[in-house]
Parts: sequence; structure tokens; C-alpha cells
Amino acid sequence: MYIRVNGKDVELLKSKTVMDFVAEREVTGTMFVIEKNGKIVNKEDYDTEPVNEGDSLELVGFVGGG
Repeated sequence: MYIRVNGKDVELLKSKTVMDFVAEREVTGTMFVIEKNGKIVNKEDYDTEPVNEGDSLELVGFVGGG
């Protein structure tokens, strides 16, 4: 299945939900947000939010500083 991730075409091998995507891409840490097709996905919905052919995901991480 092909989707767009942060503006690049990516082939996903087994992701069926946003949580699968996070695991497959080995996203770590708690300070990130995933936007799917222009809408932010709540973290409590990652297990049930499907990822479909042609979807666009944006992964945004937060970095602290001073």
C-alpha cells in the first residue's frame, strides 16, 4: 500500500492503523502528533484509526529548547 508521509511517497508493508504505522516506522517518544488527511488524530484513536491507500500522514515532533 502506498501513502504520503511528510510529503514523500512511502510503501507500507503491514500497517492497517495509525498505531501499526507508528510501530512499523519505529516512531519513539511521546512528543509527536500525527495528522491524517489534514486532521489531527487523537492518540487514544491510534489503535482504531485506519490507514488506507492514498492517505497523507504528517508526523510532527516537538523539541524543547531554551
